[in-house]
Amino acid sequence: MKHKGPGRKSLGLFVASSLRYNIVMTHVRHLAFLSLFVPVFAFAAPENKSEFNLAAKDIFFQPGGGIRLRYENLREATGGAFSSNESEAKATHRAQFDFKLYKGEYFETFFRLLHVDEWGSSSSANGDSSPGTKDGFTSDNALLVNQAYGLWKVSDSLGLQFGRSPIKLGRGLTYGENDWFNVPTTFDNFAIKWDWEVMEFSAIAAKTRDLSPVAGQTLSPDPEENHYILDFDIKNMSDSISVFDIHFAQVNRDEGSADGGTTVLSGLNMQRFAFDFEYRSRSFYTSLFASYVSGKERAAGSMDLTIKQIAGDLEVGYILADTSQLHFWAGFHHDSGDKDATDSTSETYDSFYYDVYGRSGRMDLLRWGNLNFYRLGLDAKLFTNVTLGGEWLSFRKTEQNGGLVFGAAGAFLNSNISSGNMTLATETNIGEEFDIWLDVDFTSGVFFRATFTTFFPGAVFEKATTTSGNSASNTMYQGLTQVGFFF
Repeated sequence: MKHKGPGRKSLGLFVASSLRYNIVMTHVRHLAFLSLFVPVFAFAAPENKSEFNLAAKDIFFQPGGGIRLRYENLREATGGAFSSNESEAKATHRAQFDFKLYKGEYFETFFRLLHVDEWGSSSSANGDSSPGTKDGFTSDNALLVNQAYGLWKVSDSLGLQFGRSPIKLGRGLTYGENDWFNVPTTFDNFAIKWDWEVMEFSAIAAKTRDLSPVAGQTLSPDPEENHYILDFDIKNMSDSISVFDIHFAQVNRDEGSADGGTTVLSGLNMQRFAFDFEYRSRSFYTSLFASYVSGKERAAGSMDLTIKQIAGDLEVGYILADTSQLHFWAGFHHDSGDKDATDSTSETYDSFYYDVYGRSGRMDLLRWGNLNFYRLGLDAKLFTNVTLGGEWLSFRKTEQNGGLVFGAAGAFLNSNISSGNMTLATETNIGEEFDIWLDVDFTSGVFFRATFTTFFPGAVFEKATTTSGNSASNTMYQGLTQVGFFF
């Protein structure tokens, strides 16, 4: 018998049931897709920071992140010495996604992904198809893994941490996170951490870089630079002592900083000792940092160097809690410099990986190394969420024959000095800086910062020799605005 297919009534039922099935499955797919974002959106509200149970295996997920936009405008960056190339205006952003996974009570992993972009820099010159098609394989288009580490809590007081993470000791004046940078400082490291009632102790081994072997020159067939750190963070001494940290660092590098040129073994063996202290009461605080660096460096093609470096930083402050939280402070910083760059000693303080922003002015023109300065500042809360502040700094060289260490705003100066277009004068007066800033924290979690900084060059720049014939005596200006949200 020939099959005639379904009748009209059966066909109608078949079509209707098929439509219902497709509609239901469409909703299921939409719900499944949206469910991927429910934890993120649910956590986006600052008041809701709960964890999410991913499965019945005691695994929890805690997300976080945010974005920050910064605009900088720098003018007279060489003090008028090279007027055709001393101004810069740029916008950058950092988008950040954090997530932490917990397995039970004793194991957790943390990951931080960053997208960092200087607006307009990823162009066709960097491999993009067009200025509007960001498809070049560059760091501006990449998603960077800034942190990725695991922590095993062996017991209530002992933990083992391994992976890529920041190393911050004390207030961050030797090793710091540098969150002000678009890409914060992190290291590949392994740490053993003990947490007792009176002290936290950490033993850290970090591999900072692999180097290329050079026959007859490098100290190892597999040369590298490693840091070994012991940190003693003493706590619960008093409610007023917020920081009491002592740390030691041993740095080994199987290659000298000027390696190459002759068949002489070269390398670095350096020791760092630092003490960091901060006392705070309701209306008064004081902080002290001291560091001593010693060691030997042998660079192929040059004499052995004996490393002897020191640094000290002192600040005292007073807070008038009943007068708009008015806050005054004064500080002094001193670090060592080289008297003679041609002798067998290295005395210019190596500031290492310290948190740089605001430590020697908010312009970030100068960083620690052959540097002395005084600072006076005050800030006040105009409202509960609005702070207005200002600071004056006066800079001097420690050794007039030594050079200077420049920050981000000093890139133009550093470039011209390195290329021989500018030779700094053999003087001690570097100049003075005045900064003013406004910080606003909104109840939504958004923060805003506006900063205006000026630098008045001293004799070191005014009497500098330049190939342009112009003096570097003009006042330097920088304006910066920043807005962002992190949760």
